[in-house]
Amino acid sequence: AWWYAWRDPTFISITVPRNIIQIVEEDGELWMGSIVGIEPLASSSITINNLQVSFGAIAGGITAGLYTIYIIAFNGLHIGAIATLVGKNGLAYPFWAFVFPHGSLELPAIFLAGGAGLLIGKAIVFPGRYRRIEAIKRNSNRAARLLFGIVPMLIIAGIIEGFFSPSPIIPSPLKYVTGISLLCLLVLYCLRQKQTVDGREEAKA
Repeated sequence: AWWYAWRDPTFISITVPRNIIQIVEEDGELWMGSIVGIEPLASSSITINNLQVSFGAIAGGITAGLYTIYIIAFNGLHIGAIATLVGKNGLAYPFWAFVFPHGSLELPAIFLAGGAGLLIGKAIVFPGRYRRIEAIKRNSNRAARLLFGIVPMLIIAGIIEGFFSPSPIIPSPLKYVTGISLLCLLVLYCLRQKQTVDGREEAKA
């Protein structure tokens, strides 16, 4: 989406809401300032929206993963077009300073939700050596375990996006450092969990 939007400006007008385009192009500003002053309301609304997207991506597995793919693709097109819009108007640095702190948890959570939905879709389309109903049960359990990690990630991300990311008193470099640090901690946590699981499997063997 980012690459295509640079080549075809009309793609932005199709993908990005008109009010956002107007604020960026005509006012030369970002739209996140509207969060300041209503942080609790914004944080809860953002969290609810992200949970709805994630639950939709997981539940989309029952469509053989087609709806899951649609949700992930739509969100990818949206953020790619917005990235191009702010980049063309010299607002990339403050935009990513806003996105990094909460996006380091929010985006991986949505990716994991997509993976959970595709696990269910895989069981429907490619059950493998299991009966289809058994494959669905097994992969649904795996998807549910992912959900237990996704929910707290999105709650934390919503709090950060409501109170930390849009704050004008927090310098942009600190926001970048916070986002990168959170992402590194998430990766280290996932690697630790993987090593623990692998170790248990070897012990059983």
